[in-house]
Order: sequence, then C-alpha cells, then structure tokens
Amino acid sequence: MTISKQELVDGIRFAGERAAAAAANCKDWDYQLGHQWTSGDAFRHIAAVSGAASNMYPLLDQGVLSGIPSEKIAENNDKAIAGLKEQSREDVCQAIIDGHKASAEFVATLDEEELSKVITLGGYEMPKAEILAQIWIHHPIHHAYEGSARWPIQ
Repeated sequence: MTISKQELVDGIRFAGERAAAAAANCKDWDYQLGHQWTSGDAFRHIAAVSGAASNMYPLLDQGVLSGIPSEKIAENNDKAIAGLKEQSREDVCQAIIDGHKASAEFVATLDEEELSKVITLGGYEMPKAEILAQIWIHHPIHHAYEGSARWPIQ
C-alpha cells in the first residue's frame, strides 16, 4: 500500500502544522533530550529541513544520499541548528509551517507514476512517495514528539 500523491501532499502540510503546534506548546526549549540536542534544537532541525523537498528529490535517483556518512549528516544538522539559534520560537514555528507548505507544493507537481518508482536509499527499498513520507511526515512528527514529550506524565 503506497501513499497517494494527494495523501502525501496533505500529510506533509499536516506534519508541519503539528510540529509547529508542538513547538509553540513546548514549555522548556532548553530541556536536554536523551542525546546532544535540546527541545529547541529538535524544532530548529525540523525548521531547517522542512522546505528542502525540491532540493532533495532529484538526489533520490542518483544514489548520492546513500553515500553520505552519518557523521557528515550529523555535522550538517548541527550547522543548520546553530544557524537558527538566534531565531525566536515564533520564527522557528513559522519556518516549519512555511517549509512544509513549500515541500507540499513541490510534491503536488510530481508525477504519480514517478512517485511510485521503487528505489533504494540506505536501508530503505520502497517507492519514492514512501521515502518522501518518511522524510517529510514521519521525521518531523518524530522530532516534534521527542522535543515536546515529557514522560512519565505526573
């Protein structure tokens, strides 16, 4: 079962709106997560990558992304997060919404048949539409939950 183009477009917009809502409602942006990031860093990361679908999509067929070492990805993430450190919470939230909207608009222009093409990316072998869903729906929702969840609830 592959996500349709319209479901993907709607899902990307939804993920951006939900991530921005989690960011807006997160009480402590300086909360240390279980790794090197804070809650604010998780939301800055979402903002930094949210509008990149049009830049990343052409790379899916080239195999370039599978060859990037995880250390380089982490370094790029850290640079992007640092570049947003001085942005206000409101600006980060708006960047998440605007970026996801731009990515959704880009995906809306893609050919449904092209989106169903199965490719390999790292450990994934699935249709391009499903990889885009992993990156622009599952990924921001994951970081939004990670950045805002405080368990156990007391």
